[in-house]
Amino acid sequence: MRRHWIFASALAVAALPRLVAMLGYRPAYLFQLDTYDYLWGAVHVSPNVVNPSGYSLFLWLLRPFHSLMLVAFLQHLLGLGIATMVYALVRRYGLPAWGATLAAAPVLFDPAQILVEQFVMADLLAMALMVGAFTVLLVRRPPSMWQVVAAGLMTGISVTVRPTTLPLVLLIPLFLLLRRLGWRKAGASLLAGVIPVAGYVGWFAAAHGSANLTNSNGLFLWSRTMSFADCAVIRPPADLRALCPDAQPGHLAQPDPSRRPQPKFYLWNHNAWQWRDEPSGFVPDTAAFTQANNDRALRFAIMAIEAQPFSYIGAVTAEIAKPFVTTANTLRFPTVQRHSLGLVEANQRYAVTSVLAYLGSTQSAASNHDYDNGTRLVSPFASLMGSYQRIIFLPGQVFGLIVLTGLAGLILPRRRTAAAALLWVSAAILIVLPLAEHDYTYRYVLPVVPLACIAAAIALRKPGHETAQT
Repeated sequence: MRRHWIFASALAVAALPRLVAMLGYRPAYLFQLDTYDYLWGAVHVSPNVVNPSGYSLFLWLLRPFHSLMLVAFLQHLLGLGIATMVYALVRRYGLPAWGATLAAAPVLFDPAQILVEQFVMADLLAMALMVGAFTVLLVRRPPSMWQVVAAGLMTGISVTVRPTTLPLVLLIPLFLLLRRLGWRKAGASLLAGVIPVAGYVGWFAAAHGSANLTNSNGLFLWSRTMSFADCAVIRPPADLRALCPDAQPGHLAQPDPSRRPQPKFYLWNHNAWQWRDEPSGFVPDTAAFTQANNDRALRFAIMAIEAQPFSYIGAVTAEIAKPFVTTANTLRFPTVQRHSLGLVEANQRYAVTSVLAYLGSTQSAASNHDYDNGTRLVSPFASLMGSYQRIIFLPGQVFGLIVLTGLAGLILPRRRTAAAALLWVSAAILIVLPLAEHDYTYRYVLPVVPLACIAAAIALRKPGHETAQT
């Protein structure tokens, strides 16, 4: 504490808005139907067809405590842990304490980060596993065998939580090979990363009959192509004509690509092709995610991208710029209580049942059932978070400058390091991949922030000032 008093002080201050968030948004922030899917999966343990169920297994471990406030509390601890890992790595590469604390500041204080920690969602756990993997790998040089195995294992587990980290399972062994650290370490890291992924794929195949992480990747990619697809150019076969933009219901059939809705509206519209003739069970929004529909959507998406590659690149590139030119005001704490779940009756029954089944008691959650998404805003703490996020946030332009600083560290020979290159390339992959597959939301970009901050800080270090003091 004495050696690192600047960071310790910042860490203590950063705990305060997290405490306010826990007091103001009870029992946690339940986000749309995704939260209820994860809770349902924690009670009825089975791989989900839309999102991997690694986070549901995390919730299953905590289920005996019957507390969503405990889930939020542990996730806030993980958030502070991520900031600590940023600080430790930056100090390892020679920055002074104040500089390393500044690099960790976005994770410590950004309200979007704190909100994601308050969510009952998979994003925070995947971020913690990913940053943990890089910290274990890079905190000592050269990394030992146990370090590369631990890093590979954590990366592989993160894939079962959020599949966008899948390329990192291959990237870490490649990094070890380029650093000439030997085939044994690279192979051990790769094997450690593949084992959790292969185990999950086997579990999914046993439950659903297809060797995959989900039955949604093709459908997500199909929705992405709706941003530009022109079937006069694509010329799909007759069995894929129903997937064309002009065959979708209502306003989704907009002929002008620039005026079409976001891809998510094509994916989740229950009048679109994938939902027709699909019986809906008690668990909503899963009926369309069959292997047949997923394969069909993937065929169309591949044809669309092959026929219009530049349109696809243009659509993705336009969204890559969004988090850097505008501040993400959509990922903010609500300050007004809405007394409705905002769901149709069948989905509302599912949402309430999921929460009650996880908590194991109707009394512990009954007071929240009348509130939006099951989250109750408590005064004055919710108002305090509203005031906090109006004053403190990460501007998009500052985020862009951080990423460009890390890129400069790759380009300038005297600033270049293999660790910064690994982190920056990983950050770039994590920005591009979700946008290339589906849609933009700042929630998908947020895991990039700690990696970009570390890469930028390493680029700003004085060459030759690396240290092992942490």
